Amino acid sequence: MSEPRPLVGDAGSRQYIRVAHAQLGTAMVVLHPLDTPEKTDDSYFEFRALQAYLDPLLRVPTILHADDEDRCLLVEDLGDTTLERRLVEHPEEELAWAERAGWLLATLAGALTLGAPGHAFFMQRAFDQAKFQFEWDYCRTNFFEDFLQKEPPRWLDRLMEEAHASLETRAHFFAHRDFHVRNLMVHGDRLVVLDFQDARRGAATYDLASILYDGYWDWSREAGRALIHPLQQELGWNHEALLEELTLSAIQRNLKILGTYGHQIVHKKKALFASAIPRTLRHLREHFQRMNHQDGVLASEHLLRLVEERLLKG
Repeated sequence: MSEPRPLVGDAGSRQYIRVAHAQLGTAMVVLHPLDTPEKTDDSYFEFRALQAYLDPLLRVPTILHADDEDRCLLVEDLGDTTLERRLVEHPEEELAWAERAGWLLATLAGALTLGAPGHAFFMQRAFDQAKFQFEWDYCRTNFFEDFLQKEPPRWLDRLMEEAHASLETRAHFFAHRDFHVRNLMVHGDRLVVLDFQDARRGAATYDLASILYDGYWDWSREAGRALIHPLQQELGWNHEALLEELTLSAIQRNLKILGTYGHQIVHKKKALFASAIPRTLRHLREHFQRMNHQDGVLASEHLLRLVEERLLKG
């Protein structure tokens, strides 16, 4: 490779550049945003601290060199194969990768929760009422108002208040917070976990909801069971207890991520998030069907039609 090559980043503000490396062939330069008077961004230091905490138990990117003053990292190059891409190219491997991801979920809610110091910054921040309300307001603004150009139904406000109140009391577990098939890299026969700097305390099922009801992949029933089983064993919960919390986590998570997709499409002009919106709405419809919430089922179907029209118009 003759010169550095910028890569398309995620929904955040970090920049990624692939560069030549004398020993490894290539490596990745990761540039984190600097503080400004209007906004401080601690993601760089939080990434470094969490990388050190996770590394003994999970496969995470290895830091080769760090420049703390400029918030610049040189990390190993994991290639371009996300779990999403691997599943698309090799769907016959889905069950095997679901089992590996399920083990990661159990590790997050198990050993990494039990081993986390209570004073650690990522355990001091939690999914509480303030955070949930911020994410619901973000969804209202970016998905409903900016993307769909309409208001959400009033009953959904009431439902979210109830869900938030219940989930806040369950926020006792280490949560990655953005655990999905684009934040898992396939490296050999292992999954490497990315984008964990926003970790916080949450419900035991939060990360499971993120990947089981992923905006980027539809899991088969068998693979879905493989994702659930290790976490259920770790928690020692019966199926009904797990499903009750999982449904609440999934509704909250799916609505939160719809706000992210809306923002990325409307304000950042990133079309790569477009296909995730119909899939996420189908997940929402499934949650409401489990709850026997007819208004939710009908609203999800209506939103699906609106989204398809909106996407067809570009």
